[in-house]
Amino acid sequence: MLDGMATQRDPSRSALADLVARQRDEIDRLRAAARRQAVVEQAKGVLAERLGCRPDEAFEDMVRLSQASGNDLVLIAASVLGVPPPPPGERLAGEGLFDPTRYVRQAAVPEGRAPRPVALAAVGTAADAEELAELVCEHAGCDGVLVYLLEPDGGLRLEAAANVPARVRLEWDRVPTQLETGVLAAVRSGLPRWLPDLDAARRQHALIGDPETVWRSRAWLPFRDQTRTAGVIGLLWTDRHEFPPGEQWDLELLVRAAGSTLLSLLSTGGAPHSRNWTLWAQHLLDVLPGSVALLGAVHSATGEVVDFRFEAASPDAVDFSGRRYRQLVGRSILSSYPTVEGTELWAAYHRVLRTGVREVLHEFQYEENSPGLPRHGRYTLTIGKFGDGLILAWHEHEDPLQLERLRSVQRLGNIGWGEWNLVTDEITWSDQLYVIFDRDPALGPMSLDEIRASVVPEDLPILQNAVRRMLERGERTDSELRLHAGDQIRFGRFIGEPVLDVEGRPVRLDVVLQDITATRRAEQRMFDLGEQFAREHQVADHLRAAVLPVPSAPLRLPGLKVAVRYLAAEQWAEVGGDWYHAFPLGDGSTLLAIGDVAGHGLGTAAAMAKLRYALTGAALTTPDPAGILTVLNRMLTENEEVTLATAIVGRFTPATGLLTWAQAGHPPPLLVRSHEVTALDRPAGPVLGGIPTATYATTHTALHPGDTVLVYTDGLIERRPSGTDHEDDGDDLDHLLSEIRRFVADLDPAEMPEALTSRLVPASPLDDTCMLAALVTR
Repeated sequence: MLDGMATQRDPSRSALADLVARQRDEIDRLRAAARRQAVVEQAKGVLAERLGCRPDEAFEDMVRLSQASGNDLVLIAASVLGVPPPPPGERLAGEGLFDPTRYVRQAAVPEGRAPRPVALAAVGTAADAEELAELVCEHAGCDGVLVYLLEPDGGLRLEAAANVPARVRLEWDRVPTQLETGVLAAVRSGLPRWLPDLDAARRQHALIGDPETVWRSRAWLPFRDQTRTAGVIGLLWTDRHEFPPGEQWDLELLVRAAGSTLLSLLSTGGAPHSRNWTLWAQHLLDVLPGSVALLGAVHSATGEVVDFRFEAASPDAVDFSGRRYRQLVGRSILSSYPTVEGTELWAAYHRVLRTGVREVLHEFQYEENSPGLPRHGRYTLTIGKFGDGLILAWHEHEDPLQLERLRSVQRLGNIGWGEWNLVTDEITWSDQLYVIFDRDPALGPMSLDEIRASVVPEDLPILQNAVRRMLERGERTDSELRLHAGDQIRFGRFIGEPVLDVEGRPVRLDVVLQDITATRRAEQRMFDLGEQFAREHQVADHLRAAVLPVPSAPLRLPGLKVAVRYLAAEQWAEVGGDWYHAFPLGDGSTLLAIGDVAGHGLGTAAAMAKLRYALTGAALTTPDPAGILTVLNRMLTENEEVTLATAIVGRFTPATGLLTWAQAGHPPPLLVRSHEVTALDRPAGPVLGGIPTATYATTHTALHPGDTVLVYTDGLIERRPSGTDHEDDGDDLDHLLSEIRRFVADLDPAEMPEALTSRLVPASPLDDTCMLAALVTR
């Protein structure tokens, strides 16, 4: 009986054990999830402190790195902290709607990634700019560091350096805006410039340290002061240094932390940094609402104030023509609003600058009838003196046509707006927002949860972070998201701002969404076309190199010493169809040829190869130059595709010293005899591939020992500058003849004919140039 009772109790004991086990597993999962979220939050705080940014901005940096590298956000956060990652776990029960770790996929940590928590902490301890440069140099593992600050005029001033020669520091104390340098390229784009190869860098930029550059690799990394680039830090390597993606991110974090430290040091630096005062004024304006700007006085040579220039502006600033604050800075008043001169507003500018007494102009009527700016409006403006300039604040009064204009702007710019009332739960959408989401207006606007469901999962952390910034911190946000709209995926710029009550709590969300799909797709198409062009260019280049080998030394042919020089166009230009040929014939003579296939690209390079091989075959059957051209012309005209080409074919007989030659629409050969240079008269002959029944005439030129005949493609003469400030009656060939006559007396006869080809420079960098110079030997 007892045994039976025990048997009856076994199922309940087993169920109780299972329940306890499940509860323990759930507690373990909850603890793991809590640890994972704690690591993310702690990493946000560390990055925010070291980079001088807000925690949400640091979080977005980690999210982007997670998406780019395919790693779990928690592993990225642990790498920032320099601690082992916590064990995987599910998200906490009862978490908020916008959980930052919810949509990050799992992946392994890439090998070779070294976190830099020590480096980020070290640069924050610098006592001055020079020590900061030394610390950056040490922790970046580079051989030199240059620290530049952005000046109000757009140039750069050297603030500090480490392991940089005194000569370089003195010569490059300031980088003017006129120079195309890598450091200015980083400023203008706001993006890092990675320059691992010295030769490639020289082709792109003027290099700091040249002509005796001591650094083979360099990186220019900008750092920001809230909303704009404030300076650039250059990292310099004596030996070649590659920049793998993982190291790039580490160096960017290091420079951003160093930039934050530098700006903190400068904020208490006093008078020595007064030249950067415009940036500090901008720093102040960044936190001001409405339209506010700093106007700098523009003086004439006599010291008279003749204009005012926008030196800085608040983020919300917008003028009557719709220019935002980034477009305003750098513009002058009279160039932007010509009819202001002579008005009461213009007089008020000068009075306030002279007296320093603040003035307010109520409902100032402004009308601009200049070409391209037919606008008018009513404004209230407040003007105050600031240094040698003015602080100007303004707002526009409502115009009866304003609503219609806003509708036009939304339609033309594909911009929609929405309001989410967090108190009444009411939602209001503009008509254009329904168009962007491809949603039937009869369904009404979407809730925040519905919008979340329409966002591409990989972009959800960005939306979550944006909503948290608005709801939890009451901050404005500006992000880019991908959205599901019907059966399409669209790119949208999401700008949101909360409306707060007197206690600072959000009561409404105002959101603007712009559909930028067309722009992003156009960028992708341009990228794809660029890749396609690069592949085609590479194939054509390899094809040309295979079928058109250029000898490194002059060719020794019967009766001739032949030098060949081939100059390719600029890297970004397409491959052309220039070609040459020089080889001995069976009867003891030498065949010389040069040509140019019209067009560029892979098809042109292929046509060039066909012509060159066809010429070899034709010369074996008919050594007559005119007959060879006839064969080549027939080959091109019988082809389905239209291909045009020019060419010269010559046959030199050493026994008689005669050059027998024919041409097809090609520039004439040049004869260099002693110190004289002449162009040979061309026999008749149209371009190849144009007329199926074309005939070609032959001419003979007697050559003497020491004579040099130069044949070339049109890249040597087209668009050749005259060397004077005024146009003259000479054509491009005349300029080439004049150029050779200037230096032919200096050529060493023993170095001919290569001495001649080495002195000539192509007229156009956009076209290939081929030259063949043949010296008659004794």
